[in-house]
Amino acid sequence: MRLTTLFLLALISSGLQAQEKPIWDVLITDAQIFTGSETLVRTDIAVHNGTIVAIGPELDRQQRANQMIDGTGKTLIPGLMNTHVHTWFPAHLQQAAKAGVLGVCDMHGSAFAVQWLSQFNDSIGYADYHAAGSGATVPKGHGTQFGIPVPTIDSTRSAREFVLERIAEGVDYIKILREPMRPTLTFEQIDTIIQTAHENGVKAVAHVSRCGDGVELAKRGIDGLVHIWFDRTMTEEELEIFATRDDMFIVPTALTNMKLLEFLKEQDRDMGSVIDSTTLLKEIGRLYDVGIDVLAGTDPPNFNINHGTDLYEELRLLAAAGIPVDDCLAGATAKSADHFELPGQHRLEVGSPASFILLPGNPLQDLGILYDLEQVWQDGNLIFDSSKP
Repeated sequence: MRLTTLFLLALISSGLQAQEKPIWDVLITDAQIFTGSETLVRTDIAVHNGTIVAIGPELDRQQRANQMIDGTGKTLIPGLMNTHVHTWFPAHLQQAAKAGVLGVCDMHGSAFAVQWLSQFNDSIGYADYHAAGSGATVPKGHGTQFGIPVPTIDSTRSAREFVLERIAEGVDYIKILREPMRPTLTFEQIDTIIQTAHENGVKAVAHVSRCGDGVELAKRGIDGLVHIWFDRTMTEEELEIFATRDDMFIVPTALTNMKLLEFLKEQDRDMGSVIDSTTLLKEIGRLYDVGIDVLAGTDPPNFNINHGTDLYEELRLLAAAGIPVDDCLAGATAKSADHFELPGQHRLEVGSPASFILLPGNPLQDLGILYDLEQVWQDGNLIFDSSKP
């Protein structure tokens, strides 16, 4: 009898200890959470083994986490995505990650960069790297002027061969460079690029600087434009073409385009017809209003734009274009992940990586709060804490 009693007591004690053992690594309580698509108020979020395992109000808080953070008055948002960069070094990926930009889309680089920088995708403290490799261009076309060898579409390499070479190099999407200020691709070549990319399950995006080119590419099935034009505004008929493309996106790079317009004005450069900054923002708003998804990208290092905090300024410009703040943030998180086919990334939901930013206020009311970020978490690891030097 005594042995039975001792056994039962030991069993009960063991059970109590098991219940008291933390089941989560991190629990953040009573925070506002922007998931990438909706906003939850006074909600808890639990992290275990680098993954979000529970989201809901008042999760069990009795010795259930190794680390608890009071999120009262604070906001969690997913790690941001910069969908237009030119990244040359691992330090660029580190700069991005420290600012909470946990994913970047390189829009013209090299096969070497694709192989080298993608190796950091499993490294904590580095933004995930997605790439087009070399953009599609012609001899002396845009993209060839930077002193780096660039494969071109010419008499020795067809448009189809160009795409297949990039896919063999492991690119994530194909970038088209349609720039009439230099020798440029024909629309027939572009048709082949888009068709070949789609046949191989890869998206095609395009550089443009002229409204007419953007409209023509929208007609021809481009998946996304990674600049907005600056020569003129759309006619209502042209805007209607975009209204039929509910599967299309644009990365307007408003910050870069505004700096370009300032530069042209300072240098008194004749670029033909150009619009002003206010009109440029209105064009972005018009596209948003007809259903084009507007994603966030800054085109660094052009005009000394950085790979990190300058994305915050891009978001403020998109808000100034008339895009609601929650859609600005969605365009830098879940919508970007959706268009670049990164399921489960850049969103806060059960099963997603625990990669997020903790902010001291409400960015849905003031995007400037991004500059005051308190913490950046990546796969359950704290990689930036403003309270520590």
